[in-house]
Amino acid sequence: MRKAVEEHLESRGCRVVRPPAELAPPTFESLVDGFLVHVLRLDSESYRRAFWREAYRNGHTIGHVPHTLEGFFRRNARTFEQQVSLLLTVAALFGAYAVATLLYRRLSLVVRRLRRPTYYERERERRQKLAAERREIRKHCTLNPRPTFDAIRAALRVARNSPEDALRLGSLLEDLECFVDNTLRFGADGQIVGRRGGIKRLFQREAPDLFEKYSTIMRYKAMAKRFRQACGTGEPVSPAMLLPVPEATDATPDSAPASPPPTSGPVPAPGPAFARQTLAPAATANRLQTVLPRAREAARVILGECQGTLISLEAALALRLDPDCIPAHGEAYARKPRLPRIPKRVVSWLLRRRVA
Repeated sequence: MRKAVEEHLESRGCRVVRPPAELAPPTFESLVDGFLVHVLRLDSESYRRAFWREAYRNGHTIGHVPHTLEGFFRRNARTFEQQVSLLLTVAALFGAYAVATLLYRRLSLVVRRLRRPTYYERERERRQKLAAERREIRKHCTLNPRPTFDAIRAALRVARNSPEDALRLGSLLEDLECFVDNTLRFGADGQIVGRRGGIKRLFQREAPDLFEKYSTIMRYKAMAKRFRQACGTGEPVSPAMLLPVPEATDATPDSAPASPPPTSGPVPAPGPAFARQTLAPAATANRLQTVLPRAREAARVILGECQGTLISLEAALALRLDPDCIPAHGEAYARKPRLPRIPKRVVSWLLRRRVA
């Protein structure tokens, strides 16, 4: 899993489930930060830095003035006796918080070790099989016609606008792969000596502008392939058939393939040995009627978790497909443990019970 995806999951309150041996013990700094944020309801160091950086650079703010520990003492303690009482109270609360956090982590570690054999290895094996299926070199099939270079260029221009646009570009490339030759090449002794060029050499010969962006384009293709796997379907169903129909176009029937937008660009001539594979009409119709409703519902759930960015789409797919992001206890993801914050009236009561 990419580091950027893992950081995005952490920012959403998700954590990546790793083997228990990899869980590092909490540091004193992390305990202090958690206590200040979750118990005393102060702002984190990252928010304070972002707030003052925006204020000094651009002259405006990003939210409320940061709540700090110094301001907490200034608001709740006016005399020396109150300050001493509040300091002792905060120290006692921090000790209780640290003990509770350490006990929680230790118990969680024991529980994970006990529950891990019930789900982790089986789920990891399933996800590794999906990854091996994505890397498999074989002939592909689709229900869509061969996309044109102009259609790919038009999709590439808007690919970063939304996750749906990115998946439509990846779907075109998945369809194009069905019409190119990327099979293995064998030597005289029967050993594998390489593979044929496929999409890359096609772009190099006939679309140099797309060849210059080959790495970026193939990232969208891999994203579409993962999306189709996460929805629980495969070939010949195109990833675009699982997306909501754009408002500017008419809805496509469940039994009809999702064709790419019409363009006037040239269509590369397919080689006769690598034309798309077709299924019997009855088998295709039965499969679509069985698979599409369930797959489209899964696609709706995945896209609903996105926040309009590609990184959020990658994070949603990682939660379902990445071997390093296996859910704990059968949940979609595990939220970071948070202790309940101390209500303000409780802090006021503690101040009234100050040390004599």
